Amino acid sequence: MDNRKQEMVKKYIKDKNNIMLFCACMVSAFLLFPFSAHSQKKDTVNINNLEFITDRLERIAQNTDLNLDYSDLLDDFMYYYQNPVNLNAHPEKLLDIYLINQIQLNNLKAYTRKNGTLTSVYELRYVPGFDRETIDNLLPFVTVKPVQKGYSLKPKNIFKYGKNQIIARYNQYFEKPAGFRIPVDSAIRYPGSAYLGNMQAWYLRYGFNYKNKIRFGFTFDKDAGEVFLKSKLNDSIRAMVGNKADNLFDFFSGHVFVADMGIIKALVLGDYHLEFGQGLTLWSGLAFGKSAEAMNIKRYGRGIRPNTSRNENRFFRGAALTLGWKGLSFTGFYSRNKVDASVDFNPALNIEEAGSLPETGLHRTINELLKKDEMTIINAGGRISYSHKIFQLGVTAFQTRLSTPLAVQDNLYKMFNFSGSELMNYGADLNLNLNKINLFGEASYASTGGWAGLGGMNAFLSDRFVFTLFYHNYGKKYFNLFNNPVAETSSFIAEQGIYFGFKALIIKGVNISGYLDYFNFPWFKYRTDGPSAGRDYLIQINYTASHNLNLYFRFRYLFKQENYADEYDYTNRLANVERNEFRFFISYQVFDFLIFKNRLEYVFYNKQFESAENGYLLYQDILYRPAHFPLDITFRYALFSTNSYNSRIYTYENDVLYAFSVPAYFDNGQRVYLLMRYRAFKQLDIWFRLARTVFFDRKAIGSGSDEINGNAKTEVKVQLVVKL
Repeated sequence: MDNRKQEMVKKYIKDKNNIMLFCACMVSAFLLFPFSAHSQKKDTVNINNLEFITDRLERIAQNTDLNLDYSDLLDDFMYYYQNPVNLNAHPEKLLDIYLINQIQLNNLKAYTRKNGTLTSVYELRYVPGFDRETIDNLLPFVTVKPVQKGYSLKPKNIFKYGKNQIIARYNQYFEKPAGFRIPVDSAIRYPGSAYLGNMQAWYLRYGFNYKNKIRFGFTFDKDAGEVFLKSKLNDSIRAMVGNKADNLFDFFSGHVFVADMGIIKALVLGDYHLEFGQGLTLWSGLAFGKSAEAMNIKRYGRGIRPNTSRNENRFFRGAALTLGWKGLSFTGFYSRNKVDASVDFNPALNIEEAGSLPETGLHRTINELLKKDEMTIINAGGRISYSHKIFQLGVTAFQTRLSTPLAVQDNLYKMFNFSGSELMNYGADLNLNLNKINLFGEASYASTGGWAGLGGMNAFLSDRFVFTLFYHNYGKKYFNLFNNPVAETSSFIAEQGIYFGFKALIIKGVNISGYLDYFNFPWFKYRTDGPSAGRDYLIQINYTASHNLNLYFRFRYLFKQENYADEYDYTNRLANVERNEFRFFISYQVFDFLIFKNRLEYVFYNKQFESAENGYLLYQDILYRPAHFPLDITFRYALFSTNSYNSRIYTYENDVLYAFSVPAYFDNGQRVYLLMRYRAFKQLDIWFRLARTVFFDRKAIGSGSDEINGNAKTEVKVQLVVKL
C-alpha cells in the first residue's frame, strides 16, 4: 500500500463520524428486518461460538500473558454437545460445565419430585430460576428422555461403540520474525534470540472415549521456532543442549482414564489434573473466574480429570485413584513430573537453586532449551470426602518435593514466598445445601506458616432475584504450587476481598446481572511497592427478544493502584489506575443459515499523573451455517484504535477445533479472519483459517526475536479432524 493510501486509511480510522455511521447502519438493518419470518436453529456448529463461554475465556486471557490452551475447560462442553445430558436422569452433570448453579439444580429436583419427570426441555420455563437466556444456553447440551434402568458395562461394547478422534494441525505466520532471520549455525552466538527450529507449528491429538467412562489418548505439540529435527543442529549446539532437543515434537502428553466402575469412581495413569473443593488447597488446571455470569463464582471440583491440553506446566504425571462407597470417597495420587526452571549456582551455599519456574512452554532458543525440564517435582497426597443429602465435607493434604530448591527472592514483594525444596499443604472444604440457600467454603494451611480461607453463599430469594456473596483472605505467607482459587491476581498470596453478585429478571426476555467486588493487598505485589486496594464493578443488561435476536449492554469499572515514578522521584509512589469499559453486543439470525454478530466496545483508561487514554473496537461477524451443505464459514472484520497497550481490548476469535485465539487489540489497525469447516464426509472434517492484522501506524510489529519488519501479520491454519 503506497503512502497516500495509508494516509487515507488513517484518516478514516480517526474519523469517529464514520464509525457512528457504521453502527447506525447495522442497528437499522436488524431493526428493519422481519425476524419473526424465520425459524431459529441455535448456532452450535462449534460450542466456542456461545457468548457465555467466550466471555469467560476473555476474562482469563486478561489476567495472563501466557498463550493458553483451554481444552481442559471445554472438553466436557464438547462431550455433552455430542451426548446431551438427560435432565430426567443426571441433571447434576450440568454443574461440571457451569450451565446451572446449585440453587437451580435444587429447584429442578423439587419440580420433578412434585410434577414427575420432564416431558420437554421447554418445561424448564416453569422451574424457578430458569429464564429464557438460561434455557437457550442449555439447549445444545441437554435432552429429555425416560429414565433407563441400571447400566452394565459390557467389554465387547467398549470398542464397538467407543468414539475415536484424531486431530492433526499445521499453522504458521507468513512474515518472518527476527529470531528466524539469524542463521541456525550462528545461534551459539545469540543463545537468547536465535530460533533453532522452523516457522511451522504442528499439533497431533488422539482420543478414545466410551461414554466418558473409559478414555485414553495422547497429545503431541511443536511450537513455531522449536526444533523439528535435531540432526540438523550443528555439533556445538547439540553438545550444549544435550538431549533437551527432541525430534518432531517438543511436548508429549498421554493418559488412560477409567470412571464409574463399581467402587472405582476414577482411575488415571499418565497425565492428569486434580480439582477439589473451591480450588484453594488443590486445583492443578485452569478454572473460570469472574464474568458477567455473576452467580457462577462458586467452583464445582470434578476430582480426577485426564489432561488433554497442550499447556506444558501445572499438571500431574503419574497415577491417581478415587474409591467410593455410598457417600464416602477416598482419593490417593502420586506424580513425578519435570518442569522448566531457571537454575543457577549459589556460591554462598554451594548449591544450585531455581530462581523461577517459566510457564510459557516455549523452547525455541538455546537459553529456553537449557531451562527445559530442569526441575523434577514430586507430589503425593490424598483426600477423604463425605457427601450427604444436604452437605459435602472434604479434607485434602499433599506434599510437594522439588529436585532443586527454590531460591530466596530478592524482590521485596516476594519476601514471604516459599524457598526450599519441601512444602506441605492441608485444607478442608464444606458445601451446605439448604434448599434456597447454598453455603460453601474452604480453609487451607501451608507449611510455610501461612493460612488462607474463603467462603460464600448463593441465595434464591424469589423467582426474579438471586444473589451470591463471596469472601476470601489469602495470607502473605501462604504458598501453594498447585491451587487456583477465585482471586484478583495469579499469585494467590496476600489478598483479601468481598464480592457481591446478582441476577434479576425484570420483564420477559430482560434480565440484569452484575457484581461489586472490593479487594485489597496488605503487602507489596508485582509493580506495586506498598499496600494497595481496588474495586471492580460490572453491570450487564441482557435482552432476548426471540430465538433469533439477543443483545446486551455492559459497563465495567475497574480501579487499581500501581507504581509510578517521575524523573525526580527516588522511590516509586502509588498511582490510581481507572478503567471504564462500555460494550454493546448483538446477535441476530436473518435466515436459518445466516447469523450476524456485532460488537462495539469503548475503553477509557486513566493513570494518575499521566495522560488519559481511550480506545475502541468494532467488529462484524458473519456466520454461514447451511443445513444441507457441508461447508460452514465464519468471517470477521474488525477495526480498532487505542492510544497504547494500556487501553488494549481483548476479544475472543473463532478458531479451528481445540485451538484458541484471544488476542489483545491495541494501537491502530484492522483485523480480518476467515474460518471454514468442510465436512468432506461423515468421518472427516477439514478446517482452514486465515487471519491478518494490519497496523496503520507502524513499520514494525513486536519486539526482540518476535519483531516483524512491516505493518502486517498473517497467520494460516489447516486442520484435519478424523472421527471413527
